Amino acid sequence: MKKKFLLFLPLIAILAVCILLLVGLHQDPKKIASALIDKPVPEFFQADLQDPQRIRSNKDFPKQAFLLNVWGSWCYYCKQEHPLLKELAAQGIKIVGLNYRDKQQNALEYLQHSGDPFLFSIDDSRGTLAMKLGVDGAPETYIVDKYGVIRYRYSGAFDREAIQQVILPELEKLK
Repeated sequence: MKKKFLLFLPLIAILAVCILLLVGLHQDPKKIASALIDKPVPEFFQADLQDPQRIRSNKDFPKQAFLLNVWGSWCYYCKQEHPLLKELAAQGIKIVGLNYRDKQQNALEYLQHSGDPFLFSIDDSRGTLAMKLGVDGAPETYIVDKYGVIRYRYSGAFDREAIQQVILPELEKLK
């Protein structure tokens, strides 16, 4: 009896792995959990992208709900998302940029050419703040409340549908 069971053990292991993979395929990659949900944005002191002599920190955040958008001039999906960020900013939504692993000159040229929807952008050329946030890659957007607490994380570039169904309702909850 024991020998028969041992013969089926590899088959059972393969079936278990297949079941786990199937479950993973049905997960929404945009709904990646973050350990920082309901926790403050990690403390930081980093240069402003536009004015490197100015050091930005959590104290510079708006005193209302805002978006913290992780972006880079090198990022294809960030470029797709950028016009939507400009539209949100035009509607009065506050957006702070986190320029992730980028060269300052490239980022500044991109903003000059494409428009700047950000209240300010944090220069995170080394990825230190992004690492504290648990960023998987750009773009990523965090919805932060007026107290500097992360309330929602959206991974990847959003589109108009995501803005209407996710971003705006999440911001509305914080009013």
